[in-house]
Parts: sequence; C-alpha cells; structure tokens
Amino acid sequence: MTHTHHRVGPIESLKKDFVVLVMASRHIKYEDEVGRFRKTMEILRKYNPVNLGNMVVGNKYWRDEEDIVSRFREYGNIVHGVYASAEQVKEVLKELKDANLGLSVVVTGVYEEVFKILKEVGLRPHTINLSLGVWGRTEKLPPKEVLEITTMCGHCMVSPSLVMKMVSEIKKGRLSPASAAIELARPCVCGVFNVKRAEELLRKLVSKY
Repeated sequence: MTHTHHRVGPIESLKKDFVVLVMASRHIKYEDEVGRFRKTMEILRKYNPVNLGNMVVGNKYWRDEEDIVSRFREYGNIVHGVYASAEQVKEVLKELKDANLGLSVVVTGVYEEVFKILKEVGLRPHTINLSLGVWGRTEKLPPKEVLEITTMCGHCMVSPSLVMKMVSEIKKGRLSPASAAIELARPCVCGVFNVKRAEELLRKLVSKY
C-alpha cells in the first residue's frame, strides 16, 4: 500500500506524521477476521490517534467513531491510525506485536524515524517502499505549502481549492485553524489525513496569504 507515501514538507514537520495501516490479505481466510480487526482498532484507538479510519465505514470526522471501530466485512478489511509522535507509534506496534493477530501492518513516516521505532520494538520490515517524488509538469502543481496539506490524502480527495477556502475562512474569523483542519479531513475517506499537522500548516498559510 503506497497511497500514504507521497506526503511532502520539511523533515521536522514530517517527523510529526505517522500512518499505521493494518490490512487483511485477500488470499487468506482468517478465522474470525472481524474479531481480529476489532482488537486492532482497540489498540489503534488506545494511543490517541489524530485520525482513525476504516475502509468499510470512513473516517472519524464524518462518521460515528463507534461505527469506525466496530463495523467490518467478513473479509478484506483495511484500517488506519494516524499519529503525531514516534512514541505513540512505538506503543501501538508493541501491542500489535504482542497481540499477534496475523494481519499485515504498514507504517508510513520519515525513514530514519520508522526504522528507529522498529529497532526499539524488535521488528524487521518485510518490504520497504520509498517515494521518489513527483515527475513531469511540476509547474502545474499548487504551491508547496498547499501540497504539504493535500498530499496527506493519498487519494487526492482534499483539493487545493478547499485548502485555500479554509485559509479564507480562518482569516475572516469564521473558523479556527483546528476546525478548518477537521473540515479538510472529512473528504479523506480512508482516514489517513493528519489533522494536527494540518492545523499547524494552516496557521502558516494564513500568515503568508
């Protein structure tokens, strides 16, 4: 899964942005897959994620959170937890390791930070995917400050126009940066959008535009 791998911005900002994705193989018939995912969501939720997503239901900013953590298909589930610190991710991985649920776990973040966490937890990666950046007519892309926000939705459901609308609403006093970040998170159905980081980035955009 690589839709979370193309987030951009300064390293210090990206060090506050981790996605933990847990999915079931479509080629394995799990015993009680629903139970395994409910346990997974219990662990993801425990460590205060800034976003929580369930591909069956959506993300916690536009659906009831109890639905997010409890409604699953019989097979083929995918869930996400987004965290603002390495310490949170370390605790999540410790519990997932101990639970030994037999599901695939993908962690997205700054390479060095993720490997430091894995070493501390005692895990070795099965596969490594790296983003090589964006190629082609890059002059047609939005400003980099806007891309720092929009690339947090790997399926491009958060538009640059919506980002600038939120900037305008903040400047007019109609929304706070925190409320605007939540509005931006709603269209990112998977739930991989980092609301806390978006709030910080919106504050910078307001001061610039």
